[in-house]
Amino acid sequence: MNKPTFSTYMELVVATFIVGSSVVVGKLVVMQLPVFLSQSASLVVALLFLVPIVFIKKTSFRISRRDALILFIQALIGMFLFRVLMLYGLAYASASESGILTSLTPAIVALLSYVLLREKISLRPGLGIACSLLGVLALQVPHLAALRFNTPNATSFIGMLLVLFAVFGEAALTVLRKMLSSDVSSLLGTMYITLFSMLMFMACSFGEARQFDFKQVSTGEIGLVLYYGIFVTALSYVLWFRGVSRVPASTAAVYTGCIPVSTLLLSYIILRESFSFAHLAGTGFIFLGILLMSHHKRR
Repeated sequence: MNKPTFSTYMELVVATFIVGSSVVVGKLVVMQLPVFLSQSASLVVALLFLVPIVFIKKTSFRISRRDALILFIQALIGMFLFRVLMLYGLAYASASESGILTSLTPAIVALLSYVLLREKISLRPGLGIACSLLGVLALQVPHLAALRFNTPNATSFIGMLLVLFAVFGEAALTVLRKMLSSDVSSLLGTMYITLFSMLMFMACSFGEARQFDFKQVSTGEIGLVLYYGIFVTALSYVLWFRGVSRVPASTAAVYTGCIPVSTLLLSYIILRESFSFAHLAGTGFIFLGILLMSHHKRR
């Protein structure tokens, strides 16, 4: 494993902030476009962006059967099922609520990396994960209170359950990346995952395509698809896989704490969802966890 640098940590932060923005963009998508059809289009856009870069870099397309299987599982769990569950969950839950649940990703990644990769968790990384979990608890305080008093803002259990399953897919994506051979670059891995996912979404989108009126697609909706394809799919996955290849999965786990921070900020600015001081406390704990983890790895 190459020694991580400051740019490695920045790649992880930028990637997770883009992923966090995808929750808000996803909320807009499910309000305006069919799920499978919109994702098929965004993945086509991502491939039009990724494939020429692979050719320019003269990267070999050949991969082993083992790596192909891992990439297929990553595509199925970490992109296809993740997006389906997240987008349908967003139809019931708010973007801020969904962003809160993504805060559980560090704990799930740490658990999966311990079980599957046998990575040990020392004191300082453990404290970083603990701070991230404290951030999760702080972020959920207003929603738990809403449930207790049965207020109109009470969480939709159906939506939150779907998002929770999506978070498991996101966590598995990170752990499975550590199981790939070093011959598979971040760019090539992203291209194959995108290709496999596109085929899965297209197979499920024919029914939506027959019923959808393409003449009514607005410029804003095209912009959402382009953003999902270029930034959420291509750029964020390349940056994330580059970063993950240089740090332990348990370290990458803590950086996923940036996802809810990005989601909450954008849900306030773009979707005008309500602000809570518990959100401020939660993000503080999450960033403390990130500082503890990065300081440990740079010593």
